[in-house]
Amino acid sequence: MLKNFPKVYVLTIIFLFTTLGVSASTSNSLIQKQLIDGVTRYVNQTVNPDDSEHIKVKTIPLDNRIRVNQCQVPLEYEMMNRRKFTRQFPVKVSCNATGAYWKMFVQVRVTEYIEALVTTKSVGKGELITEDHITLSLIEKRNVDTGNAISTEALIGGRAIRNLHRGFQIGANDVCLVCKGDSISIVAQSSNMMIKTNGTAIESGAFGESIKVKNNSSDRIVKGTVGELRQVYVNL
Repeated sequence: MLKNFPKVYVLTIIFLFTTLGVSASTSNSLIQKQLIDGVTRYVNQTVNPDDSEHIKVKTIPLDNRIRVNQCQVPLEYEMMNRRKFTRQFPVKVSCNATGAYWKMFVQVRVTEYIEALVTTKSVGKGELITEDHITLSLIEKRNVDTGNAISTEALIGGRAIRNLHRGFQIGANDVCLVCKGDSISIVAQSSNMMIKTNGTAIESGAFGESIKVKNNSSDRIVKGTVGELRQVYVNL
């Protein structure tokens, strides 16, 4: 029978079905967006009430093929027994409208960031570290070596002990404040006195490390702890 229809009617029917399909798809996308936005707000208010820039919440988008019915009452959200160390977890979303109840689970990812020092450019082995080489940046907490320095005092003026790429989280162990062969100050101290003399580094060391140094006055080799730039402390 369809072949007897005038062409204009056939085209009109095709257009109507296409339009309805696009309209339904658009409506579903809008409902999904409202749901995702609501989940994001709920999780933010729960895990980040102070709106810290160190915590980021991302709700995983739903598959476009999932149909979500418009809820005639406000949606209800419930965080499903999330443990502190869990980065991704489900949130239960419920529509409790009379006669039109539905629920679904939406995945949410919470990422925590902390401040760390990173390199602003590539640094070659043996290169002098300056203020231009490092900056404070937010790094995902699970990727941060918490033992690394957040103070530039343990870095600036020292030399890189290995090649460092741009964006590398730099720490005291990556820099020798006293490098082998450096002319240094040996600071001998006790509870009530301090003596300073010139010396030469026999080994390289980062802040807080114990290394061997030579007293240039006596040629005696002693072991001390790296403190400030090119200074080694020994006990009297």
